[in-house]
Amino acid sequence: MRRDLVLTTTLILAAACGDDQTTSSETPSETGIGEVGDGDGDGETGDGDGDPGDGDGDGDGDGDGDGDGDGDGDGDGDGDGDGDGDGDGDGDGDGDEVDPLWGAPNLWYSVENRLMYIELSPDDGSVVQLVTSTITTPLIDGFTGITMLEDGSLVGSRVEAGVGTQIFHVPEPPLEASEIEVQILGMVPDNLLIEALYTDCQGLVYLMDTGIHLSTATGNRLLRFTGDYLAGDLSYEVITDLEMATVADIDDLGPGIDDMGEITDGTGFAIDSGQVYLFDYNVGTGSLIGSGGTWGSHALGGSLFTDGTARLYLLDDDAQLFEADPVDLGLSGVLVTGPAPDGDAPAGWSGLTGPLTECESTLPDPQ
Repeated sequence: MRRDLVLTTTLILAAACGDDQTTSSETPSETGIGEVGDGDGDGETGDGDGDPGDGDGDGDGDGDGDGDGDGDGDGDGDGDGDGDGDGDGDGDGDGDEVDPLWGAPNLWYSVENRLMYIELSPDDGSVVQLVTSTITTPLIDGFTGITMLEDGSLVGSRVEAGVGTQIFHVPEPPLEASEIEVQILGMVPDNLLIEALYTDCQGLVYLMDTGIHLSTATGNRLLRFTGDYLAGDLSYEVITDLEMATVADIDDLGPGIDDMGEITDGTGFAIDSGQVYLFDYNVGTGSLIGSGGTWGSHALGGSLFTDGTARLYLLDDDAQLFEADPVDLGLSGVLVTGPAPDGDAPAGWSGLTGPLTECESTLPDPQ
């Protein structure tokens, strides 16, 4: 916090001792300096009018000279220093604070008792680091579906034939290697086998019901949570019958990238054991783009990158991450390789997720 003038040692000592005498040729009231300020922005010790005060001459007692009393020097009165007046510090003036994960390029997957965070460079989409955390909460030892919510938290599923599907929540995904507990939300009703989770442009969460078998199209349906799933209400509704869909068995659902490079939700990428489709979730039709990855895919919007380019990422069964061309599925070299699990699961036995940038939903509105 700046001071406009430096007080002399004599002046400070005089104020501290309660002495009204000064060695200045002008009185404090003439200079507007104030004898001494506390500099804490609370306006408690002075008003800048020549009484013991802030030392800036604006009369608010905060010591910053802008007259608003908040101590940050920007004149808006909110105290965060960004000048927008909303107090949230993000500079957009709306009062909302965007979660750091939702506003940055990153990816997540989970295998066995591990949760992997992949930090991406906003400059070129390359991998900055891969961080592995340990989940201490016992989970079903099955394939992981995973999606990110708008608050940056993660919702995951673990599916095992003959057992069903367990849903869990990671409220604060760790960006540094940690031991974490997750919240078990419950089992999906009706013993459904859920392979993938997906968040649309409205923040609604979808489930890929794989039917009676984890590797066939029989009974496949696209579902959506209707209850307060974070509170344990795992009620759902059927959105689309996918039993006759183009894709026999969808291992991971992901947003799409349209011709303008914008993120879409009703049409997205679907992966089936390494075959990647551009897929219409509303009707169940699609077209094969090419081969890449194994079970995990996710598209990240251009607003997360400095070049404004949306990017598609694929994860294979060896936990190797690739960037894929969204048009012809041409693959980059391996960007990073995740750790081998302690058990016998494939290292990449998981879907892939990350933030979903702003987009207009074409999936059905809730009833």
